[in-house]
Amino acid sequence: MAKIHSIKVSNFRGIKSYIQNYYGQDFICIVGRGDSGKTTLLDSISYALSPNWNVTFYDTDFYNCNIEEPIVIEVSLYDLPSELIREDKYGLHVKFLNNQTGQIQDEYIDNSVAILTIRLKVERDLEPCWFVVNCKDEEKEIRATDRAKLNTFLIADFVNQHFSWNKGTPLYSLLKQENGENENNSLIIDALRDAKEKIDETGFNHLSPTETIIKDISNVFGINLTDIATSIDLKDITIRDGRVCLHENKVPFRLKGKGSKRLLSIAIQMALAKSGGITLIDEIEQGLEPDRVKHLVRTLYCENKRNNGQVFITSHSQNVIEELDCDNLLLLKNMNGDVQGSFVPVGDKYQGLIRTCQSAIYARKVIVCEGKTEIGLCRAFDNYRIQNGLNSFSSNDVVFVDGAGASFTDRAVRLKELGLDVSVLCDSDRDETLSPAKSTLAAKGIAIFCWEAGKSLEKQCFDDLTWNGILEIFDYRVKEIKDARNVINSIREKNGNELPINWNEIDSAKIRNAMSLACISGSWFKRIDHGEELGNIIFKYIAENSQRYLFSTLNSLSNWIDAQ
Repeated sequence: MAKIHSIKVSNFRGIKSYIQNYYGQDFICIVGRGDSGKTTLLDSISYALSPNWNVTFYDTDFYNCNIEEPIVIEVSLYDLPSELIREDKYGLHVKFLNNQTGQIQDEYIDNSVAILTIRLKVERDLEPCWFVVNCKDEEKEIRATDRAKLNTFLIADFVNQHFSWNKGTPLYSLLKQENGENENNSLIIDALRDAKEKIDETGFNHLSPTETIIKDISNVFGINLTDIATSIDLKDITIRDGRVCLHENKVPFRLKGKGSKRLLSIAIQMALAKSGGITLIDEIEQGLEPDRVKHLVRTLYCENKRNNGQVFITSHSQNVIEELDCDNLLLLKNMNGDVQGSFVPVGDKYQGLIRTCQSAIYARKVIVCEGKTEIGLCRAFDNYRIQNGLNSFSSNDVVFVDGAGASFTDRAVRLKELGLDVSVLCDSDRDETLSPAKSTLAAKGIAIFCWEAGKSLEKQCFDDLTWNGILEIFDYRVKEIKDARNVINSIREKNGNELPINWNEIDSAKIRNAMSLACISGSWFKRIDHGEELGNIIFKYIAENSQRYLFSTLNSLSNWIDAQ
């Protein structure tokens, strides 16, 4: 059964242009920031391969609502049903994929793969037209009944129709697959006729008095009704109206919960996909608990491997990513309508990255934090920006991830290789241990935000904060461990075992240094919540210390966050 080789989309909704090759990819999970075009891409496939002839389009479906530029969606397919590539069908419009060059051409050579390109075009009259096109751009109209042979179905917010036996639904296609092309329609019609006969035998006796009144009045007006009865008109219960549908315990499937309906719809399509088909699932995690999402993805992935089908899903869930191989992930980016997709490369280094930094996959910009202290600082930074009328990190499509200490530079490089805009937030007290070095990061276009040479974040804070800020750090530590004597003794030890009684009234470089050493050796802020509290103290005093190195670095990071 057919699979998608490539897609080309022009002027459809938020996509001005998009071209992507999927050859050899049977399970594709599309991820990316909101409005990157994930749902539009699935709709593009669904519309181009739709088994229906009456797909409705609106002016708002055109990119920027510009109806002067037509919507054009081209889907090229391989592993085609044999009946579609006969000469009396579309065989004269078949293209061929040269496996040696990867190019699509008109001429067949040994071991080349037959390709059929379906083009959907919508112009200002809003009438969709479907064609098969060859390399010479010659067109031949393709009927809805032929597109139905491709078994392409979309599972989105509205799946109720998937539980009816209408033409064009997965159930109908499964029935046709199991019972043959010519018998399936009569099976349901005959069942409806049998149901009508039983209703006619039972009758609607409680309506008889009203029927008698109608009969008598009709006779007055000259209409002789000899036998009047109430029954059901077959035209009102044809399979086209969706009333013949699946039930459980007399309750229609359409009344089940969203998650259960989506799982049932997926189950139907996977039964259909045993002989091939293209399954499209938008936001696969919708309505499902984390464990059900993971089970669904694992099952869907394994079932698809056994079948001959192709699955496209979109997701915003970290649970989905955890269950997939990295090369199943297609990262989508939308740059003013120019949508670009890239598959995550194969390899353990990327697989590990995807598992540990899932949130980065959904972002446009990533701050790789050296450790938990920097994570906490970023959380405080985000709150500070919001409170001061600036965009949140999320509004600017920015996330921050844990770089896990010395490996943070490697993570930054891998994320950059995925096409993300990356920066690092780190100390400068152990540059010689970093691999790759910061100079290498800068050469790759990774922004570096760090402190003065030889200094950690804590040391920079004790050097640059006002004395009141230093005392707030001391008070927080005392409050945290509930032992002021312990904190004071640790400072005294780092100050040559001496400390004036009124030390908290003396702002001296020596005492600041002793406090920073006590802080670092005692790991005062090596937890995210502690790092966030340190950040809150920093941003409380940022206005009056803007020229100090600590604050100027944070201002530079803020500018990077806001840059487009």
